Amino acid sequence: MKFKGTFLAPMLVIAVLLLLIASRFLDLSMLAYHENICLAVIVIQLLILIVPTVIYSKLRGEGFMKRLRVAPFGIEKLLVTLLAALTLFLGDTLIKLALCRVGLIDGIYTVYDYYLSGEETNVVYLLLTFGIVPAVAEELLFRGVLCADYESNGAVTAAVASALLYAMFGLSFGYFPVYFFAGLIFALVMYMSRSVLAAMLCHLIYNVANLVLGDTLWTIISKPQSMTFLIFVVGGLFLASLASLFGECERIYYGYSLANKSSDYVKGCEKFNAGRFFEALLAPPFLLALLVFVVAALQFM
Repeated sequence: MKFKGTFLAPMLVIAVLLLLIASRFLDLSMLAYHENICLAVIVIQLLILIVPTVIYSKLRGEGFMKRLRVAPFGIEKLLVTLLAALTLFLGDTLIKLALCRVGLIDGIYTVYDYYLSGEETNVVYLLLTFGIVPAVAEELLFRGVLCADYESNGAVTAAVASALLYAMFGLSFGYFPVYFFAGLIFALVMYMSRSVLAAMLCHLIYNVANLVLGDTLWTIISKPQSMTFLIFVVGGLFLASLASLFGECERIYYGYSLANKSSDYVKGCEKFNAGRFFEALLAPPFLLALLVFVVAALQFM
């Protein structure tokens, strides 16, 4: 029996989630090389994300690999990538402000913080562990493989479904909106540039910005007296950045029209259809992935 990509894609994410959950029970000190926990975490990231992605892509056939958009993007797409990274960082800050205000989050969080809590690490290992490796591995899976599988139901479905599954990967109720918003921005970059490498670059810039400014920003966010002013300032900057991003997207499409180039994302990718959209999001494997996320998030609260 031949299964649809919308059925198989969530199964891949379920496998990744189970591997991620299982990794939380490892004693990383036993795996560390010369007591370097970061190297052990990098290996875990590769095993959790890259290995399943490669195996899945191979099983889907040779033609599937060509649909992942692992191709260079032109310099003319660099601006949309940079604007998207700025918009993401500002939007991410606004969401965190709102979540902090209602008490849903109380500190900086990433999936990989769990492994390195209290560990002293140098800048190079921090950049690899929290910057480069996650940007490459996560984008290859969530924007490369998942979007390719969901595109038969339309690009909008691919962007939203991959963003929701990416949010589940965060294993956090509080940070679910943050990961979901990030997933949408990364999908936008990938489709505008037609390259998952651009999404990786956007993701890397965002990761580095959080590494450099995260602690300082959270110190400001966590002070109630500064919250109203911060919302006003960041909100204004976010709207300006978002307008610039959409303007750049419009410029890209205008360029397509001048060059008489098709603006279709991929041959055979359907226009938005509400029925197929909800069909993808209500597929049993997708709902099972959601159940795994809920149970795991409750476990690690």
